[in-house]
Amino acid sequence: MKKLLNKIRWSDVRILLICGLLLFLYSFTNKRGNEREVDNIYVVFKESEEHFVTAEEIRNLVKNKFPKISKITRSVLDLNNLEKNVLKNELIRNADVYLTVDNKIIVDIWQKKAIGRVIDGSKNYYLDEFGKSMPLSTNYSDRVPMVQGTVNANNEREIKEILELINKDEFLREDITGIIIEPKGTLMLVSRTNRFDILFGGFEEKEVKLQNYKAFVQYLIREDVEHDIYKYINLKFTKQVVCTK
Repeated sequence: MKKLLNKIRWSDVRILLICGLLLFLYSFTNKRGNEREVDNIYVVFKESEEHFVTAEEIRNLVKNKFPKISKITRSVLDLNNLEKNVLKNELIRNADVYLTVDNKIIVDIWQKKAIGRVIDGSKNYYLDEFGKSMPLSTNYSDRVPMVQGTVNANNEREIKEILELINKDEFLREDITGIIIEPKGTLMLVSRTNRFDILFGGFEEKEVKLQNYKAFVQYLIREDVEHDIYKYINLKFTKQVVCTK
């Protein structure tokens, strides 16, 4: 027995005891951490100052999974499932849900961006930055060009490109308030400041036509020409702007 005791390295025993104690403390601390209640839900909007959705709506989407938020503990949280629940809102492009060390749920929100608003009979919705439909918001109405007529798989990409060209140009963004899709598929534009009809034609040479229109209106302003003498402005011919009095 003495020989066996002599063979035991007490330094190894101490190391094993210390490791066991550390493992116990870690398990105990981890268990207590998992049993801590979540403090609150904080919503952070990214990339946008105007909100199609409110922070309270986002909090409610999270709370739907846990009606009594004060009773939520770390051990029952499924952050991935919470993200999926938030993304059910069609006005939200992306979401990131995470838990801080001080037991706060943080929800980072990226909203969809509206580039136009479509009115097609009883249908009324936004077009997002990808040319796809998104619902209207009861909280905020975006000031974007109105598109009257049918937007479908055949023309949604072209409509998206025209809206992008209008929105990125400060002058056009202020002047052009609408696009009318006629039954045969040709387009007309609606101006905020000018009463004449703007015949845009087809989808070809979109950027050239818009720049021609911009140059024409700026000429009228620069030369102090009376705008109301014109009834129609035809942009179909890319080399010139045809005006009808």
